[in-house]
Amino acid sequence: MTANIEISNVSKRYGSMTVLDGLSLSIKANEFMVFLGPSGCGKSTLLRMIAGLESVDDGTISINGERIDTLPPGQRDIAMVFQSYALYPHMTVADNMAFGLRNIAVPSDVITARVAEAARMLEIGHLLERKPGQLSGGQRQRVAIGRAIVKEPKAFLFDEPLSNLDAALRVRTRVELAQLRNRVKSTMIFVTHDQIEAMTLADRIVVMNNRKIEQIGTPMEIYSRPASRFVATFVGSPTMNFLDVGIAEENGFISAKLPDGTQLKTAIRAAGLGGGNHAARHSRRGG
Repeated sequence: MTANIEISNVSKRYGSMTVLDGLSLSIKANEFMVFLGPSGCGKSTLLRMIAGLESVDDGTISINGERIDTLPPGQRDIAMVFQSYALYPHMTVADNMAFGLRNIAVPSDVITARVAEAARMLEIGHLLERKPGQLSGGQRQRVAIGRAIVKEPKAFLFDEPLSNLDAALRVRTRVELAQLRNRVKSTMIFVTHDQIEAMTLADRIVVMNNRKIEQIGTPMEIYSRPASRFVATFVGSPTMNFLDVGIAEENGFISAKLPDGTQLKTAIRAAGLGGGNHAARHSRRGG
């Protein structure tokens, strides 16, 4: 089963400090949604609110039409993969993956089958009898993902799962996540501050900044048609260039006068901009 997740006017405060302010967002079943933004923008807090690890001060969160923000984490049918792996060092890989299922009294034969299937998907079958201390960082991350897979949840939540890996391993694990997404049909939400991860993994990206959502769109929509100056400067390398220009209407379209006097005709319709001369910003991708 997969999840349609509906976030409606959600806010979060810590004392007098507002961390999230009236966010609304719809995540489709089987969608790979990435929350992208700088440190402190609230993306991990929003993920933890979906998981039930943070309370909701205002608004609601629903899965498949049923409200979940009032439920404890264990009743939300969601699996979370943490940045820190959070593996038990004294347990084998197999026991780490099976631990959550044993806690809810899943039959042992079902546990064995799920662990074996997850290990096959993640290519860690040869590691099942090892302990976390005997594994590399990439192997530990795959075990953490496997522990989530065996739960067969409605949705997977990933909280910057690649940030502890070195550059080469991040690239390889990113490819593995993309392949995993094709094998495991489920709704996935992935938090990162890395635009490359967002652009290569996401069906849609939620760009967040300063307690709010700046833009929601596909990677190419975010890149090609940024909705705000923040998105234009945060996504893309190099970032967009910005120039002060004068604008005027010409045959129903906007004409821009660049600082060097060059007149530039655009395909932007003048309707809705009020007509006449204006001061404006001109932006484009490029070096």
